Amino acid sequence: MAIKTYELAYDRKEIIPGILHFGVGNFHRAHQAYYTNMLLTDSDQKNWGICGAMILEKDEKIYRGLKKQENCYGLTVFGRSGLDEYHRIGSLVELLWGVENSAAIIEKVADPRIKIISLTITEGGYNIDKKTGEFVFSNEDILYDLKLPEKPRTVFGYIAAGLLKRIETNAGPLTILSCDNLPHNGDVCRNSFISFFKEADMKLYNWVVD
Repeated sequence: MAIKTYELAYDRKEIIPGILHFGVGNFHRAHQAYYTNMLLTDSDQKNWGICGAMILEKDEKIYRGLKKQENCYGLTVFGRSGLDEYHRIGSLVELLWGVENSAAIIEKVADPRIKIISLTITEGGYNIDKKTGEFVFSNEDILYDLKLPEKPRTVFGYIAAGLLKRIETNAGPLTILSCDNLPHNGDVCRNSFISFFKEADMKLYNWVVD
């Protein structure tokens, strides 16, 4: 079977992260990062690089592997016509691991150049009780983040801490975007984060809902 190779068509040194993505798994790398890689070939879109945020201990293997490759990787697209495509993906221009440096992720949330925080954290990552539709505050990591917000464990804690810094520095608003495959993902995402923000800090809650 024939294969066509696509090398990077832009200089990664010129790319600025405008997207902070939580959950740098296979789905993200094969879809969002792929299409962002295509976007970055437009010289007017250099501010839309991706900074990946990994926050779980089990993420270490993927984190270390990507870092060795300067966060680049290959993606093969199998074509129906018999022509496969191999793409070198370079849109992931930065990669952070919270277990190694949680403060760096918080600072990245607060970075005024970040305009979108996107998520692929799975359905369970939104911490919603399937029976009631309510946010589960009894979760051990949620309780930890509410008590010790300076060193968070969850995506809610990281984003809350970073948004509070954005408020302090007048860095402006951003969009939190769910890319997970679940019904009404936008509503689920909003419900989860608004619930956590309200419990964590009323100043943050009021700023977000305003």
